[in-house]
Amino acid sequence: MENLTDAQCYAAITARDARFDGVFFTCVRSTGIFCRPSCPSRTPRRDRVEFTPSAAAAVERGYRACKRCGPLAPPGGDGDDPAGSLALRALALIHAGGLDAGPDGSATVSDLAARLHVTERTLHRALVARTGSGAVAHARMARARRAHELLRSTSWPMGDIAAAAGFGSERQLHETVRRIFGRAPSAIRELASPQRSSHSIRTSPRTRGTDLGDGLEPLTGTDGEDHVDEFAGADGAAVINADLAVRRPFHGAGLARWFAARALSGVEHVEDLVWTRAVALPHGPAVLQVDLGSEDGPLPLTARLADLRDYAAAVAMARRMLDLDADPQGIDAGLRAAMPALAPLLEARPGVRIPGTPSLAEALMWAIVGQQITTARARILLESATDLVGAELPAPLRTTHVHRLSVSPSEAGARAEEWFRGPGARRRTLSIALTDPPDPHRPLPELRSQLLAIPGIGPWTADYALLRGARAIDVAPPRDVALLAVARALGLADDFPALDRALGAASPWRSYAVMHLWHHRDDLPAQLRTLRKDRS
Repeated sequence: MENLTDAQCYAAITARDARFDGVFFTCVRSTGIFCRPSCPSRTPRRDRVEFTPSAAAAVERGYRACKRCGPLAPPGGDGDDPAGSLALRALALIHAGGLDAGPDGSATVSDLAARLHVTERTLHRALVARTGSGAVAHARMARARRAHELLRSTSWPMGDIAAAAGFGSERQLHETVRRIFGRAPSAIRELASPQRSSHSIRTSPRTRGTDLGDGLEPLTGTDGEDHVDEFAGADGAAVINADLAVRRPFHGAGLARWFAARALSGVEHVEDLVWTRAVALPHGPAVLQVDLGSEDGPLPLTARLADLRDYAAAVAMARRMLDLDADPQGIDAGLRAAMPALAPLLEARPGVRIPGTPSLAEALMWAIVGQQITTARARILLESATDLVGAELPAPLRTTHVHRLSVSPSEAGARAEEWFRGPGARRRTLSIALTDPPDPHRPLPELRSQLLAIPGIGPWTADYALLRGARAIDVAPPRDVALLAVARALGLADDFPALDRALGAASPWRSYAVMHLWHHRDDLPAQLRTLRKDRS
């Protein structure tokens, strides 16, 4: 919002421009409510509104959430800081449950600051400067958002909603919901009950013996917010259906093809653009399933959880791995202006996303193993590691094709001699890098320096790991032969220095330019792939 004037903000709300949802919020002084820019309500007079950069800041100023547009959970801002600002890293942790209640009580802001390697005062200043509010207010908003979704869309007991939303007690749930929405949780549920009953069959979180996935009918949802639909329990596991907000266009086919080429047997599966992946979350394993082929509105997510408290972490991980907070219209416009040669690729694949990994350590593992070998060969090696030490999922979490977790990077590094069939130097790099990987919560420039300091890790490996594991939006792995092959076919560059200059023009969106080139390489005729070398 720092680059927008009040006049530009007012023009956006007059046009009800959904592209600005999550970038700023409209606070109406006469009614005491705040809305997102695309709210369908009548546009208030200019002298009756003010603008804030976050929903938390609006609540701190005494405003309540609009009941019509539900402004708590629009798609987030794109995060246009290539270095990864402190505020954005803090918000990512908060939205994933970093300040929620746990078995030993809630984490404190001091704990959050320690994870980010800064003082509590520095963290507060960074958040207030960027969002207008501090960490506690953002955590309160995140919990309120989850509770509001669950109250509208499920019939769970209040205690289960409090636990899943991240509250320490039902009393905290009631107090926070009343403050932000101006009504009791039960009132929100009663107002939503006709819509809820008309769309799906509800079961208690404590129901047992359900065949996971049967009888779950997703809601249509809205394009402006994540939306929970259904919950069913079975033998200690839970199934939650949710709608993930996404800014269109969205090139789901590209993500599906990328994940399919790297899917480890039993861990990940792609079929008919439906992506399924087993992941480890803070309180236990889970299985995420997303229909990447959904053409309109949000993306349907089915999350099978071992623990209800991992609801926030599951949604946050799905959003991160699918790059759902990107602003595709802004990115594509920037690339089209900076690199006209990409215009045909942008037309063919609007809304390309960065395919993420559950952790930076996993992206680093793929990058090291995949050096100078094909993607297929790297996948075979990592399947061998998973066969050796991968953990089986509990029976209620399993699907037809997904039944185990991938090998953890730390175990893969510790036992690299047992599964890695390649140069000894690379095996030693795996052992060093994966048993003690860099802290992913540090700024991107610092992370890159730490990666490059590890013996056997060069610029390509470091940039690839950051692109996939830390959503580094402005990196271009150097001396990539696949990129050069495409650049030559497009007349973009004939050698690596020229390619570096061409990609440099795409800053701060170099990672998306790289993804477009990688995708296009797979569609080139064989005779144009003279420099072909698959990358993992």
